[in-house]
Amino acid sequence: MNITFVSLPAYPIVHPECPGIYGGTETRAVTLAKGLARESDHQILFLARHPQLRQPESIDQVQWHPWRDSTAERNSRIAEFLHHRKWRTSLLWDIPSAAVGQLFVSSARRFMQADETLQRFETDLFCPFGVHSASAKVISNAHLSGRKAVLFLGSDADVDARYLQSKSFRNDYGERSTTCAWILKNAHAIVAQNEFQQQQLKEVFQRESLLLPSPIDVVKWQSQMNSTESLDIPFDRYVLWIGRADNFSKRADWAIEIARQTPELNYVMILNPKQDHVEQQIRQNCPENVRIISQLPFEKMPALFRKATLLLNTSPRQLEGLPNTFLQAGASRVPIVSTEVDAGFVTQSATGLVGDGSLERTIHNLRMLTQDETHRQLLGNNAYDNVKKKHELKTICLQLASFFRTV
Repeated sequence: MNITFVSLPAYPIVHPECPGIYGGTETRAVTLAKGLARESDHQILFLARHPQLRQPESIDQVQWHPWRDSTAERNSRIAEFLHHRKWRTSLLWDIPSAAVGQLFVSSARRFMQADETLQRFETDLFCPFGVHSASAKVISNAHLSGRKAVLFLGSDADVDARYLQSKSFRNDYGERSTTCAWILKNAHAIVAQNEFQQQQLKEVFQRESLLLPSPIDVVKWQSQMNSTESLDIPFDRYVLWIGRADNFSKRADWAIEIARQTPELNYVMILNPKQDHVEQQIRQNCPENVRIISQLPFEKMPALFRKATLLLNTSPRQLEGLPNTFLQAGASRVPIVSTEVDAGFVTQSATGLVGDGSLERTIHNLRMLTQDETHRQLLGNNAYDNVKKKHELKTICLQLASFFRTV
């Protein structure tokens, strides 16, 4: 079977020299694609979007192909302007185009038009990641061409009940509720990350789903951790934070405030570019106990975790599923301190502490674990055991390959 994964920003994961922003959803898509190519007899393809991805190429047994989705790109630019007042000259065309679309093309028809690339693409099954316009177009074109599409949820926000409750609602990324509801209704099958997503799908959207834990190649991760590669970081030990420069999905400003209130601790922030004004503000307000790194290639992440004492997460729960950084922390035996994201990973498996949305409690948890090495080691070992038992790449890929045969 030919299986095509679709995660448009993912190309820099396999080409670290190429600029680009990606996160846990993209990492999960690439990890699954590479694992399936290695562990199954399926032919794995990948559709992505990047200026340097112009022709098909093979990487780690996965065939990469370029595909642009103008609707998703336009929606993202408009949302960025509406939420953060960031002007781009392309908006001179984007906004009138969106308005014309509103007047003459129904929200259902906008993404249901045939896409030449997707119609001609030789695959048996599409696997789009996340609930957004690009996934809608993939699922629609799968229906048009008599093929199937399996939707992989990217976060808890992908199953927001407001997609059914309010036709005027747009999510933080500019996607219409009607588009998102259509996706969840018309995907041939859905893969959930956690029990909340699975329950929400069933109770709100009347959809069954496969609960598939997010994967990590623990053996490869450990091998890279034990390598001699070092990073230019001025601290021997530090609390690690990884995310994008924004104030809504990753809340980098919360991390800075926590660091400011704990001057006795050192922090390393991997601050991937997203909103220029947020990054500028973060750097201007950065206290002396924080080292900011703009971006780090994926293959250097194990070396980053090697000297981390704790992983700090400040994201809101509804915009996460299971953060990929939780799996990386587990594979590194690094406990997690989260302001509110649990994802059935932290408290249930005793891999860290959750602050229930409180900065004060999060700071208390950081200080307590930093001072208690025995407790820290216990949580770190629990995290490693959990990842080995439930998230090992080979096991997950064999489960997914078996599921694909039933779709």
